[in-house]
Amino acid sequence: MEFTAVVAALLRRWYVVLVGLAMTAGLVYVANDAVPPTYSAAGSVLLLPPGASLEDGSNPLLALGGLEQPAALVVAYLAGDEARQLFAEDFPNTTYDIVLDPLSRGPLVLIKVEDPSEEDVMAALNAVLDTLPDALTMLQDQVEAPADSRVTSMPLSVDTRATTERSDSLRALIAAAGVGMVLTLVGAIAFDSLAARRREHLRAGAESTDAPEAAVAPDADGQAAPSSAATTAPPVPADPSVATAPEEPEPELPQAAQTTDEDATSWQKTAPKVQAQDFARSEERYGSQWPPRATDDPALDDEFHIVHRG
Repeated sequence: MEFTAVVAALLRRWYVVLVGLAMTAGLVYVANDAVPPTYSAAGSVLLLPPGASLEDGSNPLLALGGLEQPAALVVAYLAGDEARQLFAEDFPNTTYDIVLDPLSRGPLVLIKVEDPSEEDVMAALNAVLDTLPDALTMLQDQVEAPADSRVTSMPLSVDTRATTERSDSLRALIAAAGVGMVLTLVGAIAFDSLAARRREHLRAGAESTDAPEAAVAPDADGQAAPSSAATTAPPVPADPSVATAPEEPEPELPQAAQTTDEDATSWQKTAPKVQAQDFARSEERYGSQWPPRATDDPALDDEFHIVHRG
């Protein structure tokens, strides 16, 4: 279907387009309520080496090597099902992700929290940040690590405000708007096609009903005159009880008289003679023009007036 034909159908069925746009707006509203925007907050925690591994006056940040293994153990514990179930008891609508920073070679732990509520997401982030040192202490208690060789942690960066995440909401809104527009377009074109077919059907029915009326045409007095098919009556069978008159024989026509040689000779004797002067082209009769033309007032005594051209 051509673009101009689609535009013409949409203009003709503008009321269908309005209904479709209203339906599209309703779908978008429902999609916005069904998939609301979420809020996220992120933080990072850095693990520090124990004091026993440091010399007096040395910088702990220069001795971060070897702490990737304790950091990986903490991440594995907090990403497990047990830690998530304990966290869900306080924040049932909140989810979090915890990983090691893939861009750094040190023991840097990244945490990201998502929640439909802006207030709950900040509280959930603080809860995860508080859980990480507890988890690190619990793991070291299980191996009975000495107090002077225990790994500690410190928050490195923490968001103070939540970030609005609209990716899922935008996808839902785009899907709802697309479905509504497609339904509007298809509905308008289908309704226009059905209306055109209905008009053709009604036109064909009107022509079929007008055909019998056209067979009876009005006469000069305004009365309906029957058609040739109506005036032609079928032959009526003869009634054997009614006596019919005998048919009269057709009269014989007189035969043409036959001519004989004697009749032809007598006709030649009585026929008028054509003399040579009848063909003369005198100036008194025809004038000086050539070829001669017939005169408007020929002589009365001429029996034959022959004019030759050429």
